Amino acid sequence: MGLEEHIREIKTRLGKSEYLNEQAISQGIVLRLLGAMGWDVYNPQVVIPEYTVHGKRVDFALSVRSNRPNIFIEVKYLGKIPGADEQLLEDYAFRERVQFAVLTDGREWHFYLPTEQGSFDEIKVYKLDLTERDPGESSERLQRYLSFDEVSSGRALENAKADHRDVSKTRQAKETIPEAWAKLVEDNDDILLALVSEKVEDIRGVKPASEQVVAYLKSLSPPVQEQEPTQPSATETTPSKAKKRSKRPGPYPKIKVIFPDGEIISKKLVKDTLVETIRKIGVERVMALEIHGVGNRSLITEQSPPPLPPGKKKQNPWHKIDSKRYIYTGTSTDIKYKQLCEINDRLKLRLRSIELFKPE
Repeated sequence: MGLEEHIREIKTRLGKSEYLNEQAISQGIVLRLLGAMGWDVYNPQVVIPEYTVHGKRVDFALSVRSNRPNIFIEVKYLGKIPGADEQLLEDYAFRERVQFAVLTDGREWHFYLPTEQGSFDEIKVYKLDLTERDPGESSERLQRYLSFDEVSSGRALENAKADHRDVSKTRQAKETIPEAWAKLVEDNDDILLALVSEKVEDIRGVKPASEQVVAYLKSLSPPVQEQEPTQPSATETTPSKAKKRSKRPGPYPKIKVIFPDGEIISKKLVKDTLVETIRKIGVERVMALEIHGVGNRSLITEQSPPPLPPGKKKQNPWHKIDSKRYIYTGTSTDIKYKQLCEINDRLKLRLRSIELFKPE
């Protein structure tokens, strides 16, 4: 029986509510599908049940070699997925630096890249619902991410990262639409004003004054504000894959970094705090970590940044940090905070504190 046939039968059983608990889902769906995708489900060194991570246990760890997990799979009862991503990603995958994680209730399969930057939704690669998709389509997607051959060759992770880049680009483009609209209105874009004026003339036979068009368009365009992160504890030094943050009125939060020698870096602009902290740690040390931010853009590069259009120098997101390197500062405060936490953890700097705070 091929994978597609297994999925078809599981889909029928799901429709009859035959999977009564997590154990039934683990045995009757997860292990069944893993076996059909080439995993030796009877080898506890390959498909590791109840893998221990810092005193807690993830349901399955998949290991291609050396008993080192490549993928974590957390199983929940049907309909119990909401909120479970935090446990899987925070408590298990992120601590163990596992690059791929799966959350499933047998029907829904959520695929994540835990080491990427962003909220839980932003590091999600794909959601597959076996009851809503054609078995053939479900089979292709599962094999793309989870077949033994794809995982052991490294192609599964490459596939996931490629799909994640596509999703990220689409999300970023969508999130930029309000900003683009606001910019068109702010700049009194001639083409936009002309289109509106001409359409009014087509409808009423009279063109409105340009000032009238501008005033109306500005009434439709509330100011675009930077998304602000939630407030962590003062001693928190491990970045959190936090849920989607809500927007709140200013003042915007700042970052304060306290080094073991007692030196404090906390500038008026968060980007300056990031730059000065990296200078003190050492640009070469940080660059060697190959840290990335939004859109998989490198935090530090030796390549000259692309030129900005005339008159846009004040918005340049690239900062020249030394004679030959540039640091990208065009990210949110939240991402800068996470980047500093990652630097602290990976270089084992033992900083006293990396604190997000709101100035009085």
